[in-house]
Amino acid sequence: MASSTRQSLASAKLALEPLLAKADLGFATSLFSVAGAVAGSAQLRSLLSDPSAEANAKSGAVAAVFGKTVSADVLGFVTSLVALRWSKGSDLVGALEQLGVHVIANIAAKAGNIDAVESEVFAFQQAIEENQDLQFALASKTASTEARLKLVDSLLGSKASAEGAALIREAVVASGKRRTSLVLESYSKIIAQVAQALVAKVTVAADLTPAQLDRLRAALAKTYGASVKLNIEHDATMLGGVRVQIADQIIDGSVVARLNQAKLSLA
Repeated sequence: MASSTRQSLASAKLALEPLLAKADLGFATSLFSVAGAVAGSAQLRSLLSDPSAEANAKSGAVAAVFGKTVSADVLGFVTSLVALRWSKGSDLVGALEQLGVHVIANIAAKAGNIDAVESEVFAFQQAIEENQDLQFALASKTASTEARLKLVDSLLGSKASAEGAALIREAVVASGKRRTSLVLESYSKIIAQVAQALVAKVTVAADLTPAQLDRLRAALAKTYGASVKLNIEHDATMLGGVRVQIADQIIDGSVVARLNQAKLSLA
């Protein structure tokens, strides 16, 4: 991935953050739909990823093609997306797809079932890899997309979550020249990143009570807008208090940290 694309994808994720609080599966599937449309039109793909094209031309094309089929939030987000710099058209398509998966993973995290969704995607990937007939059926060039999705729905039945089913269906639609199992594997990596970002490493000197754990979990969920899994570790040198780390963010409320802060204040 070129550096311009990496930077643009990072910027796109930041722009997406404020929208995640109210984003639903419809938002994610709209991003997938836009990705499919851009992938299927060389002219549109070329225009939207051309760094020399005028911003008004890009935003006008987005409005003309998608204005009547997606929500205002999706339209605004896609417009901001095409204003970024992409090294090639396929990178823009890939970004739309990745961001759609990112949205669904966050929806699952908020619902507290991201582990189940991760397991569902992995299980379907394994089923494809272990069954040649299923591989051929999903990769068939003669079968329509509708027929392949009907097969997926029959296999999933009512067992999969709405989020898991949406991801698996999209992997089949988006596979193209790629193997569906490899697409699902790439989705799993994004889900794992979201899941890991919402795991809090909680370091304490002594065990917290169930009520304290519930209050901490609720406070973190309110702060991050999603359920947060607590991994508890013990460190007697802390003396007391709590130290919380989520990804690269640290909240240090330990007694040692407060004492050190007091020393600095008195210095």
